[in-house]
Amino acid sequence: MILARLLRPQQPLRAAQRCTRLAQRRAIHEVPHLANYDERFRESGIPELLSPTGFNTAWSKYQQLMVDKLNEKVAGTALEDDSTQTVAVKTAREPLFASTFNYASMAFNNHFFFQSITDRETSMSNELAASLTTSFSSLDIFKADFLATAEAMFGPGFVWLVWHRQSYALNQGSWKIVPTYLAGSPLSDAHWRQQPVDMNTQNAHSAGGLSGADYVRQNQIQNSAGVTGPHSAAGQAARNRAPGGADIIPALCVNTWEHVWVPDWGITGKKDFLEAWWRRINWSEVQSRVPKEAVGKMNS
Repeated sequence: MILARLLRPQQPLRAAQRCTRLAQRRAIHEVPHLANYDERFRESGIPELLSPTGFNTAWSKYQQLMVDKLNEKVAGTALEDDSTQTVAVKTAREPLFASTFNYASMAFNNHFFFQSITDRETSMSNELAASLTTSFSSLDIFKADFLATAEAMFGPGFVWLVWHRQSYALNQGSWKIVPTYLAGSPLSDAHWRQQPVDMNTQNAHSAGGLSGADYVRQNQIQNSAGVTGPHSAAGQAARNRAPGGADIIPALCVNTWEHVWVPDWGITGKKDFLEAWWRRINWSEVQSRVPKEAVGKMNS
């Protein structure tokens, strides 16, 4: 079991070797550099988006807090040498590791967000624009839907642009806008902790996007007996495959946690913050995350 592997005790010699290595390095996980912008953002902030103080709070201090807490959780375990992404995936299905998942997922998500920001307005490639237009009808609709989803989130989290890979489809997949609340993850192998809705606002008849069947599944223990149906062994396996594996590929996200935007934009400034963020997206970075099949049809 995954849990058994994560909890396995370290052999005395191996543990001693790890202690020696830990003494030789400052931390297991550290705050990563933001390409070529780290010092510039720290000194001047992100023009027309975050002040130096705002950037320091949302990135430098918060990211340091997440990696420090994560290091406390994974030191001396089988997870200590894994990346934040790998830790999030490995702990997503283990309730005993919920806090470890939260720190790893937040560290990954926050880095993903800041890595996609630049200090000037950029343009997306024609290929990416055409691919997005195929899924959203127009770039204006894509932008409006994305920002509206982020503005409407009643609670902290992230909103993602993801490529939903469907090898059987004509275009081999499509673009989707996916919200994740709190430290929820869009990663395929961590979809058990995607947290696409705020459960505090849901009931079986809610119009918030959670069906009655899904509400029951998330709030009641399900019977796995039988050979057919959604709760049978075959049904559960099918659920694991969608969107499991490599079906979901994140390309862009915005952080809607209040500590990111309230200091510079005020408690009523969320919409203005989102508009300003859109003008600071590093579309070259986004393009580097886009799978080939998403733009391949546009190049042929």
